[in-house]
Formats: sequence, structure tokens, C-alpha cells
Amino acid sequence: MTTRRRPARDGADGSADLSVEGRGRHVLTAGLLSVSVLSFAANAVFSRLLGRSSYGAVGSVLALATLLAVPLSAVQSAVTRQVAVAPAGALRLGRPILLAAGGAAALVCAALVLVPVLDPLLHLSGDWAVALCGAYLGAILLEGVPRGALVGERRYAWVGLAAAGGAALRLAVGWVWVALRPGIVGPLAGAALGEVATALVLLALVLAASRPGARSAPLQVREVGLSVLGFTGLLSLMSIDTVAARHWLSPQASGYYAAASAGGSIAYFVSAAAATSIFPDVARGASSRDGRAFRVGLAEVAALALGTAGVLCAAAPLVVLVVFGHRYAGATVALRVLSISYALLGISSYLVSHHLAHRSAAVLLPWAGAGALVAAVVVAHGSTTSVALDALAASGALLAALAATSVWLERHAAPVASRRGRRIAAPVVSPDGARSP
Repeated sequence: MTTRRRPARDGADGSADLSVEGRGRHVLTAGLLSVSVLSFAANAVFSRLLGRSSYGAVGSVLALATLLAVPLSAVQSAVTRQVAVAPAGALRLGRPILLAAGGAAALVCAALVLVPVLDPLLHLSGDWAVALCGAYLGAILLEGVPRGALVGERRYAWVGLAAAGGAALRLAVGWVWVALRPGIVGPLAGAALGEVATALVLLALVLAASRPGARSAPLQVREVGLSVLGFTGLLSLMSIDTVAARHWLSPQASGYYAAASAGGSIAYFVSAAAATSIFPDVARGASSRDGRAFRVGLAEVAALALGTAGVLCAAAPLVVLVVFGHRYAGATVALRVLSISYALLGISSYLVSHHLAHRSAAVLLPWAGAGALVAAVVVAHGSTTSVALDALAASGALLAALAATSVWLERHAAPVASRRGRRIAAPVVSPDGARSP
């Protein structure tokens, strides 16, 4: 089974017409933003229904699940890049999808085996929470390949609608479950069922559009490896503070931090949604040594991230009161700090994608930030604010390092001008992304 890729339209000068594709990608951005809004609504509902201690447990479990899901979902970026730059032939996806399905089943079994380790770590009291976490991770692994292929083919609307539908199901199932039987199982069951539904829809879309092809490039191991390493480090930096707060702080304080993290993360997801939809054009620009898409995308992502963080900082007391209730007033200061931290991580996610498009080893930089954050939290974890400040410092340092290396890449990968001012033709790019001399 191979993907079917629609050819891009060309402008009058022979270059790709990004404006035609740009209108479509905003549909995906809107769909992913609706996922963030629904996730935010889910946190508001569960924080009120469960109380601070139980909500802290839910937040820490989902943060840990997000951390573990990064290497699984990072496959999407590798597939997107290869589909975006490949000629009309495309990638063989049958084997990766079968491997993902087997891996999903293995994750559920592994989750059951790890119950004795995770229960004491997160102060849980039941096997269902860990088993549902395994199902959630398995669904994310299963949907990575079809989601990446569909985004690379610029079938944005379908991906956005599938993701939004899964988030709506997550909220509905969790809400009803908690209303009927309070506890941490409901939100986790909703998260697992929502991801399973999204994965099945995306698989159906890819299978419906597949066609046999004699010539097709296999999924490149190097591409997958760079994507996994880069985004695992980034989301480790994003999630490890919430897990650490559950471990080091009191149950009520961890509930405050989970609320602040859920509120502040909206700044990340708003900018990351735009970064995801821009990535195919950035990948094509990197292959042809044309940095226009990267520069336009960077401005858009930075404006969305910093604008959202500014609104959250200004309205932090109101956000906490309206969304989480007066019992979470202690999360206000941490919310302000984490909204800025998540905004910087949103911009960093775009820069990690830029380095992935260039197949640069700088995608490993987030690991240094994650290590620094862990060390800082171990040293200073006296309150929710101190942990949030540790996260902000690590996010700022990572953004500075990624920005510097991106500037270096753009300067050295820019089109070379001849003495007459004409651009030398870009190198020929093979289906596996290799450039000719």
C-alpha cells in the first residue's frame, strides 16, 4: 500500500504556489485548535468534579502518558517530511502500519506489567489507570503513520476533523463517566477512547486513498530516528515538571500545578497547531534551499504563541476562577509563569521541525533542556511557583539555542547567487531526501 500525493500547483515563475496550500492548512490549524479548546474544557470539568487531589493524579498520569507518547507520535513528522518532498510516487506504508498495530497491542500488555512501578510513583490505587494509559499510548502509536501521510499529502481538513472528533469524544466519555462514578478512571477512559477513535478514522482515510505502486521509497530509519529523538526531548521538557510536581509536592499542591499546566499549555498547543500545518511547506523549502516558508511560518507561530501567553498572563485570575473554580486560586502565579514557558516551547517546536526538515543534529538540543530542568527541580521544588520558574528557565535556554542554530542553517542553506544575481538551480532531490552534488 502506498500513499497518493496530489501535485502542488506552480506559480508563474515555476515555484510552488504556497498560497493555494496555505488556505487549506488553516483548516488543519483550526481543527487542532479545537482539540486544545476541548482539552482545556475537559480539564475545567474534571478539576471541578474530582477535587484537587484526584485531579492532581489525573494530571500527572496524563502528563506521563504524553511524555511516553512522544517517541510514538514523532513518527508522524518523519512520514510528513518524506511524503511532502517525495515525487508523485510516495511511501510504502503497509508494513509501518502493521508494525504500529503490533506495537499498540504490546504497549497495552507492557502497561499491565508496569503497574507495580507506576502505582507507587504516582500514588495511584488501581490497575485500570495504568491499563488505560497503555491503551492511550497504543492508539497514538497507531495513528502516527496515517496522520503523517495525510498531512504530507496536504489533506488537512480530514486530519483536523478527525482530531477534533476524538477530542470531543474524550470530553463526552470522561464527563459522563465521572458524573456516574467519580474517580480518576473516567478521564483516562475518555482519553483512551478518543485517541482510538481518531486512529481508526485516520487509518480508514489512508486505506481508502491507497493504491498499489511498483516504485515507492520505504520509510527512512534516519528520518524516524531524528524525529523521535527531537520531539521526545521537547515533550520531555514540557511534561516532566508536572510529573515531578506530583512526586515532590503535596497532593493539593500537585493539583494546583496540574491546573496551571493545563491552563498554560494552551499557549503551546495554539502555536504547535500552526507549526504542524506549516511543516510540509518548510520541508519542501529545505529541500530546495528556499527559506521563505520558514520565515513566514516563524513569524506566525511566534505571534500566536506570545499573543496567547500575553492573554493568559493578563487574565490569569479570571481563567483560574472561571475554568477551575475558587479552590484553585493558588495556581494563579504558576499559570502566569507556565503560560510564558509553554509559549517558548511552542516556538521551539517549530524550530525543531525546521531542524528536522534539514536533517540537522540540533534536534537533540531539547534533551539538554530536559536534563537541566530535572536537575533544577531536584534542587528547587519548594512550591508550585519555584517548579514553574525552573520550567521557564529551561524553556528560554532551549529557545535561544535552537534559534541560534536555525539562523546558522538558514545562512548556510540559502540559495547561492551567481555574480550576475541569478539563483543557481537547486539540487535535485531524490525520493529519500538525498541531494545531488
